Amino acid sequence: MKAWTDKEIKHRQVAIVGRVVDDQDKPIARAQVSLTAMPKAFQRKVEDAANTAGAAWQDLDERLDRTLTRADGVFYFLDLPAGKYTVNGVDAKKGRQKKTVSVSLNQDGSVKWATADLKLSKGK
Repeated sequence: MKAWTDKEIKHRQVAIVGRVVDDQDKPIARAQVSLTAMPKAFQRKVEDAANTAGAAWQDLDERLDRTLTRADGVFYFLDLPAGKYTVNGVDAKKGRQKKTVSVSLNQDGSVKWATADLKLSKGK
């Protein structure tokens, strides 16, 4: 049994990673990227987190199912269970795009991450 003073190191794993760019392939900073379709097990986890956060949930930029891109347009989601996800990127000025990707596990149990690069366009 571990003593309360022992620290447990949790290794987090990237499950979905991508980059959001505009029509000229320039990175878009602070674009909102959301997971709009997901496996039921993860959906329940998101719903539990939303219930815990209460009314503030909708206003959070960073959540289990939503993030903002960095200055270089890169985004990622951590520790997702295997399954299909729809990734939706939105920027009010640049447009939107969505992509469906699959997260799977390697034989050793580590996450085989999915890439979801998005090119935002007003017409999409």
